[in-house]
Amino acid sequence: MVMTGELGVTTFELPSDEEVRIIRTVAAPRGLVFDVHTKAEHLPRWMVGPPGWTMPVCEIDLRPGGRFRYLWRSAEGGELTITGTYHEVIRPDRLVSSETWSDGDWPETRNTVTFTEHDGRTTIITTVRYVSQEARDNALHSGMKDGMDAGYAQLEAYLATVEPAVAVPAMRLELVPVPVADVDVALAFYEGRLGFTVDHDVQPGNGSRVTQLTPPGSSCSIVLYKDLPGLDLPTGTLRGLHLVVDDIHKSREALLARGVAVAGVDDLGGILYAAFADPDGNTWLLQEIPPGSRRPAEFDTGPSAR
Repeated sequence: MVMTGELGVTTFELPSDEEVRIIRTVAAPRGLVFDVHTKAEHLPRWMVGPPGWTMPVCEIDLRPGGRFRYLWRSAEGGELTITGTYHEVIRPDRLVSSETWSDGDWPETRNTVTFTEHDGRTTIITTVRYVSQEARDNALHSGMKDGMDAGYAQLEAYLATVEPAVAVPAMRLELVPVPVADVDVALAFYEGRLGFTVDHDVQPGNGSRVTQLTPPGSSCSIVLYKDLPGLDLPTGTLRGLHLVVDDIHKSREALLARGVAVAGVDDLGGILYAAFADPDGNTWLLQEIPPGSRRPAEFDTGPSAR
């Protein structure tokens, strides 16, 4: 079910004793709405607070575990700072963060923001969880509703001035060229020993040959080639193609039994690898990512919430 609201109206709900849910629908695509909530080039242009205030500092480390810092300054020189940490970043659907205010009067909150698009409009649902009902009620009586409503009005005005980025078309990786010296020798290895399925084996002319094979269970294929125009990678120089398997030890044993010289299994931070090469020296890796494994934090990137 798609939840949408009336444009220009901010709705406040109390889903639990410690939470406030704020709902606002804006006339803009979800990807753009997500970006203007999470990029330093956008936030200071609309999240400026009451009249006379600006956001001269907007620091964002867009990844789970990353930090953010916003500083507002009034015309009279007063300052207010919010700092926080991102816990989940799923573009363009969901942001989870925790944040605290510099004045010390407000305890830390945990904020979950979701973005749902329908017919070119995006509904923003922000759920703020406080440490207690008292803290939540104090926030509600502090002018929170008027402040957020005004903030969303500034957001809508800013969105009207921003051109959405051109959408990236769907792209599928379907074919990886593998340079070999002798297609027949390579074919015997990939079909006979690795068990790849031959999809095509044709000679288009000029002495060239195109042999396409697909690994079992894969949607991406390889093409064995020699002397194909435009493909000038030296024979045997392709490195580290990954074959993802459910059980690396069983897969390794099966390939060893078929005559493939697979090296031992290496554990690199919980992800398992085993290497082998084809007759030309192109190298491959069996890879297993056990359940519960996750990428290191430095590889997780994405935007954050307010």
